Amino acid sequence: MTDIDLRRLRYFTVLAETLHFGRAAQLLHISQPGLSAEIRRLEKQLGVTLFSRTPRTTLTHEGEALLAEAEAVLAGADRFAAASAALSTGQAGVVTIGATASVLEHGLLEAVARLAGEARELRILVEEMSSAEAVAALRSGGVDLACGNAAADGPDVTSTRLTAAPFALVVPTGASAALRDGAPDTLAHCAGVPFAVFRRSASPRFHDTVRALCTEAGFDPQFTYLSRTWRSALDAVAAGLCVSVAPLPIAEARAESDPRVRIAHVVDSPLTAESWISRRADTSSQLFDRVEQAVIDVFR
Repeated sequence: MTDIDLRRLRYFTVLAETLHFGRAAQLLHISQPGLSAEIRRLEKQLGVTLFSRTPRTTLTHEGEALLAEAEAVLAGADRFAAASAALSTGQAGVVTIGATASVLEHGLLEAVARLAGEARELRILVEEMSSAEAVAALRSGGVDLACGNAAADGPDVTSTRLTAAPFALVVPTGASAALRDGAPDTLAHCAGVPFAVFRRSASPRFHDTVRALCTEAGFDPQFTYLSRTWRSALDAVAAGLCVSVAPLPIAEARAESDPRVRIAHVVDSPLTAESWISRRADTSSQLFDRVEQAVIDVFR
């Protein structure tokens, strides 16, 4: 096989995210026919079909299997370019962090900004990924620190808890055809109601916790919309398609900024939404120590 064009891999990942040739072409600043031609060239080179085109654009089984690999290749290329740029300008150190969207939005970016102001010689590279992806990248050396919703298990890593928050039931504010009897007021009234939840492959911890909360409330949930981020899960709620159970800080931020959703109630349970920072146990670095402590300080 000839070398894979990184540009085509990027086209593949953007189309996989949007599942719409027109929107993907706009994001990539190329024509829609040009994007379609490049995807077909990539499929021919790989010898597999990445997307089903009809009746709508979806990833094939092969596309699903190769997406994570493509994202890892592109992330590695970005880290290589950033690290080489840092070295060429004489910057003292580079630290890479893999983090979930929820950690990014609720403290990590603030910590990175603070460090950027305090240490101009330090370059911090942040990549958004799922908790499982972040831990895998940590173990493989793809990132130096991993921030996600669960501690990384095993003697080869060490983890520190950043936060713990209750979950909240988030429902649409307006009338919804999907919720024929109206939006439920408590989790116990959600039996038979369509739910938006994390894909288990993206976040086993969140997926299993939401299922456990529903079991505590006395029913088996009807998971209708599976997402990779809380943002897309709550987008489905805002569209009136379902309800969701999200960490309270995320639910509050969305309800404050989006009148289409509201918090029905805070779930009373010992099961909480946690965030953790992890690093490899065999790393001894003052640079890593400094960045890790800065993140811990911001969250606490």
